[in-house]
Parts: sequence; structure tokens; C-alpha cells
Amino acid sequence: MRKVICAIIGCSVIIGLIMGEGLSISSQREGIGTLSINEVQLAPNCIIMPIGRILLIRKDSDYCVVKFTEFLTGNTKEDLYTRYESYYQEDKTGDFTNKNVKFRKEELHWPKPSWSLFGHPVAFDTKDEIRCGPIKLWWTGKGAVYFFKRDQPQGDYGIELAPTPWTDISQVNVFDKRIKWYRYDDNRKDEYIPINKLWEDTQQEKEK
Repeated sequence: MRKVICAIIGCSVIIGLIMGEGLSISSQREGIGTLSINEVQLAPNCIIMPIGRILLIRKDSDYCVVKFTEFLTGNTKEDLYTRYESYYQEDKTGDFTNKNVKFRKEELHWPKPSWSLFGHPVAFDTKDEIRCGPIKLWWTGKGAVYFFKRDQPQGDYGIELAPTPWTDISQVNVFDKRIKWYRYDDNRKDEYIPINKLWEDTQQEKEK
């Protein structure tokens, strides 16, 4: 009897976790809007980048660069694939011209949910984690980069993201005064910003 009860409890926990993941995944994917190649989407919990533009990542004195190079779909529009590059500056100087910069090139994938449990989609064989040195951040499709990892509750973990108009690692200067850093902000409204206006406010402040 004790084994039966333990098995029932174990199954209930597993079902609860799967259902929770299904709800979380579907709600996050629905939040990704249609993005122009010349704009960035700001959301409370993530920043969505277009192809080819550099996103800066900062946590304390660690600096990373991420650039999405290709958005793909599989057999259906719900089979999402993304290729990205990341650069990590391990000496904490923020200088990406140094030879000690660690480069990574990977493909992320989130296939269409293969089945549902009580109406909630369940997908397997996903690779949904952007890696940049020791920093790992959740990805849910296209150019979405979250302020937290997949297994963390939504919140501020000290991660800062800064979208830029830059396209090449040689352009990166993490101390450029025009850069605008964002953190997780539950009160921030969704906003679409054209690439050429990303630094409009900070540029005006600099010119005063």
C-alpha cells in the first residue's frame, strides 16, 4: 500500500511539473510578436532581437555578446530553430578585442509539442538555453533572450541586457555612453523600438 501511495504522489508531482512547463512555454511563446528586421521588442521579462544585431549582456563585471544569425522553421511554423553566436570576455575588462575572448556558435531548437496533457502542450528534445561563458539565459523562439534561466521563476537575478545597432564584434564598446541597459521589470510595457532610435534618448543627453 505504501508503494502505491508513493507512486501516486510521484506521478502527481511529475504531471504537475509537466503541466506547469506547458503553461509557461505556451504563454511565453505567445508573447513573442511579429518583429521587423529593423526593430527591437522590449518586454517585462525579455528582449527580442532581430537577426544580425548585437545584444550586450552584463552580470556584475562579466560581459557577453550575443548575435542571432538565422531564424528557421521545421515542418510547421511551430517548429522553431535559431542559430546564434556568443562572445564572452573572461578577464572582466569588457574588451572584446583581446585574444582571450571565448567564442561559441550553436543552434537552439524548440519543436512543435508532440502531445498534450489535459490540454497543455508538452514538447521534448528542446534546446532552449543561450550560453555565453558562465551566463545561461532562456530562449523561447526567434531572437527572444530572457533575464533569467529556464528553471528560474521570473524575476531580477542581476542580469542586464542592452540592445545595440552594431552588427560586428569589432564595433563593441561596452563603455559607450549611448548604451542603455535594461533589467527585469514587471511594470515595463511591451515596446517596439526602431534600431535607429535605440540610443536616441542617451544621445540627446550626451549632447546637452
